[in-house]
Amino acid sequence: MSSIEFQPLPIPPQDFPQAEAERDTLVAALRERGVRYLAPSDPQAEDSAALAPQELIADLAAQADARLRLSLIPLFILHPDWADLAPRAAAQLDEPAQTELMACYMAAVYLQRQWNIRLGLYLPAVSLLPDWFSERMGLPSPEERHGKVGLYMLADWHAARSPYPFNWLASYQRVMEQLFNQLKQEARQREHASIR
Repeated sequence: MSSIEFQPLPIPPQDFPQAEAERDTLVAALRERGVRYLAPSDPQAEDSAALAPQELIADLAAQADARLRLSLIPLFILHPDWADLAPRAAAQLDEPAQTELMACYMAAVYLQRQWNIRLGLYLPAVSLLPDWFSERMGLPSPEERHGKVGLYMLADWHAARSPYPFNWLASYQRVMEQLFNQLKQEARQREHASIR
């Protein structure tokens, strides 16, 4: 029996800086819009090139980096007024980006229902995200058991269609944990600033 040695594919040097620059641009755009738990690769990179909301949504959905794709969840939760952009952006995307956008949007819908009371501790009263995709995706209403049933079924739906081998349910929950950690830290900073 011969052993086969794994050889990673070489990454062309010119592609890596471009991918990092694009990632940093998206991270900067997210930070400007309130999603601050992702750190840029280069702390000095803060140019978001003023991405329009629909362009930002489409660019995030098409990313290879799962953390960037999943950042759509808190982006929609923090900006429910952008909900109307999701179907428009999805219509313009090819697969698998369209699947990723629909899955992340529906994760935001279900998680917003599930965590509505806790979100209300940190965010001003916001409207609930409309359910654009559940019927098309064969998923239950977000009102069923406050989104819990839908979130579990969405994770299975996502896993069956995604080229990425992730535990999607754990990924969705981890995103909410990161968002709540960010919101708690920001609340503490505001509290300390008001004391001074």
